[in-house]
Amino acid sequence: MRHLLIKIAAVAVGVLAVGSGSATAADEFDKFALESVSASLSTPQAGAHADFTTSFRISNNGGLPYAYTRDIEVRLPPGIIGNPQNFPRCTAAQLGATPEVSECPVDSQLGVTKVRVIDPNGTFTQPIYNMPSPGGDVVARLGFFAGVFPAFINVRVDPSDYSLVATVEGAPAAAGILEATTTLWGVPADPSHDEQRLTPLEAINSESPAGGRKATLPPKPFMTNPTDCSLQRQITITVRSYQLPNQPSTMSTPFPQIGGCGKLGFQTMFSLVPTNPEASAPTGLDAELEIPQDETPQGRATSTMKSAVVSLPQGFTVNPAAADGLAACSAAQVGFGQNSDSACPEAAKIGSVEIDVPALERTIKGAVYQRTPEPGNLFRFWLVSDELGVHLKLPAEIQADPATGQLTTVFSGIDALGGLPQVPVAALRLHIFGGPRAPLATPPTCGTYQTSYSFAPWAGGASSEGQTPMQITQGCGKGGFAPRLSAGTISNRAGAFSPFTFTLTRQDGEGNPASIALHLPQGLLAKLGGVPLCPEAAAAAAACPPASKIGSLNAASGVGGAPLWIPQPGKAPTAAYLAGPYKGAPYSIVSVVPAQAGPFDLGLVVNRAAIFVDPDTALATIVTDPLPQILQGVPVFYRTIHVSVDRPGFTLNPTGCEAKRIAATVFAADGRVATPSDFFKATNCAKLAYSPKLRLRFKGATKRTGNPAVHAVLTQKPGQANTSAATVVLPKSQFIDNAHIGNPCTRVQFAAEACPKGSILGTAKAWTPLLDQPLEGKVYFRSNGGERELPDLVADLRGPIRITLVGWIDSVKAGPEASRVRTRFRGVPDAPVSRFVMKLYGGKRGLIENSKPLCKTSRRAAIRLAAHNGRVKATKPVIAVRCGKRNQKR
Repeated sequence: MRHLLIKIAAVAVGVLAVGSGSATAADEFDKFALESVSASLSTPQAGAHADFTTSFRISNNGGLPYAYTRDIEVRLPPGIIGNPQNFPRCTAAQLGATPEVSECPVDSQLGVTKVRVIDPNGTFTQPIYNMPSPGGDVVARLGFFAGVFPAFINVRVDPSDYSLVATVEGAPAAAGILEATTTLWGVPADPSHDEQRLTPLEAINSESPAGGRKATLPPKPFMTNPTDCSLQRQITITVRSYQLPNQPSTMSTPFPQIGGCGKLGFQTMFSLVPTNPEASAPTGLDAELEIPQDETPQGRATSTMKSAVVSLPQGFTVNPAAADGLAACSAAQVGFGQNSDSACPEAAKIGSVEIDVPALERTIKGAVYQRTPEPGNLFRFWLVSDELGVHLKLPAEIQADPATGQLTTVFSGIDALGGLPQVPVAALRLHIFGGPRAPLATPPTCGTYQTSYSFAPWAGGASSEGQTPMQITQGCGKGGFAPRLSAGTISNRAGAFSPFTFTLTRQDGEGNPASIALHLPQGLLAKLGGVPLCPEAAAAAAACPPASKIGSLNAASGVGGAPLWIPQPGKAPTAAYLAGPYKGAPYSIVSVVPAQAGPFDLGLVVNRAAIFVDPDTALATIVTDPLPQILQGVPVFYRTIHVSVDRPGFTLNPTGCEAKRIAATVFAADGRVATPSDFFKATNCAKLAYSPKLRLRFKGATKRTGNPAVHAVLTQKPGQANTSAATVVLPKSQFIDNAHIGNPCTRVQFAAEACPKGSILGTAKAWTPLLDQPLEGKVYFRSNGGERELPDLVADLRGPIRITLVGWIDSVKAGPEASRVRTRFRGVPDAPVSRFVMKLYGGKRGLIENSKPLCKTSRRAAIRLAAHNGRVKATKPVIAVRCGKRNQKR
């Protein structure tokens, strides 16, 4: 006791000296600095439970410090670990305010520290005790006496590499610490430490029990060496003074090189199961990893894990529906590399995690957050926990095969480390949320699927590899390919303009649409005139001008009951543009869909569809290019494809009200074909007027046996029913000149555009408000394969589109009179024509021959024009002819 009182008195003098400044070396505060630091291990064997010693010395002048030490920070290298959970704790009350009253449990001692203070004889070897953590970012606390003053070492985890940082904060100034050598025991209960197993009072009085003091608990390890032998490590010590706290002094020293990594073990047990065993359905995952730890005092620790690679079976893919409402968490929000709690948005959370770290007092819990995507690296997540002073912000990558969508998750750790944190982990349980918008989709068929895994140890050597099964056992009856079609105009009033919509839907598990051909019915047309076509270069670059826009698209993709709809609110809009010729079609549609959802941007999805027009029927068929099946590793599970063509004054209804069908030919990715269709019928056709005018004229030869030219002009007012058929019966004075029909064009020649010159009978030209340019071309005498006695009269009209009008030529009895030449145009397209002109040659190329002089006979024709709405207009006009110097119209 006498010795203790002397020490306390000496320190009391030091306290007074701190106030006056006389106990420092001439108040030369700026000379306060570290003079030396060192570190050692009782053995450098990797994973061994070695005694770990650090020391430092502060410069002084004859035993007097230049300034008083306030903080001492020791940064340990990655991989060296202390586990305080194996030992009882000494509370602050038990440690006491002075060594005299200290009553810490003997088994809470974890080492010793030899501290030299300003007293010339003030070198004390004091026990270091395991103490309860005060919370916050302190994961562990050690306590000891610096002289007669209690001091605490707070241990934190460096968020950059998850190494340990031990700090004495606010060291007793009165102690005037000059140097310290601290040893933390590998196995505190080992008998080799009995001589140093002292109480603080015994240490002050330099009194120890004979033979030392034995531990009362079985031996357990405290300190453990790193399990990696490749890194060159160092220890860094920083000290700060009370007088100049903003001028720290820092020194580093090499950490003993670790060896013998080949002696370490590393085994894992891994399982992965889907939360939903249904085929072609959304699912989460439950993963569990166990790494058995060797915690025997004489053994070597299990190697820590350096990296983890888990590859899901083919068929388990990203579910696009997961992006709906999903947010992302940036590095700044998660607090990456910072000693702060995560501030990730709740909408970015996709799972939860539990991690069993033996060095922590309990299992820590956390969350899994979607990371902010980067170009070429979209699918990433954070594994986060902010418990027990640990701020774990572990990044992971998900690699999606761009061809198959197969997913591989890679935990490669932090760039600064080149691997995962070198912290022993006994178990990790990862849960990825399920539900309608679960991030994964199961395969389309039932069965057993194998997940492959590979976990690499920091110690080097072989990875722990294997496979674990996943079972898909429900919903096995899905499949087939029967998409449904819904299509039509918003208002089906005959002859009126109205937006057109097209919707194709499919069920989970069905074949995925790969291309679509949409077949429009007779009379459902588009007013292409007045629409600027998207230039070819712009179409190829998906940069069509707004003036070319004709509509927009919506698409739903994903599995389950809540697919993802694109475009999402606030994202870039979709558009469909009218473009020019493409793949042999006269027009095309360029659809542009920004694949943006949640935090993801997969770029622009551009599809081009050719608009083919049947020249015989004017029926339009729109054929898409192959639909994308996978985008940057994300399969496109088409659930709904909706197209709205809503440009004002663009889509025109038929003028015929007979029932029709809008049909589609849909090709699946697996080769199957479906032909869904929808009922379509215009209304109010009978209300449409029909008052066309057809004027006929003979030109040229008027004498008997002459061959006059024939001119026909058909005109019609806008807004009326369209013509469906036209029949013209010539006067009895006209008949077919058999001498001029010997060289008709065959169908083969016509298809090859190689008709002989002699088969050309004249020209024709048609004007329609649907096109900017008229259609015009030659009129041919074309064989019909023997279907009729005479060849057909075919007007081959060309322009923006091609239409062929076929007239049947025959003779018809007109009572007791001789037969009369009749030409019938049937199946005329239900399209508005404001003016149609046909000019048939006369003379040597004339088809019609006069049986009587034209100027001396009746030239009254019989004309019957029928509309698509059923109205008919029959007239018997006189064919105009020029006789002498004037025209005869009667």
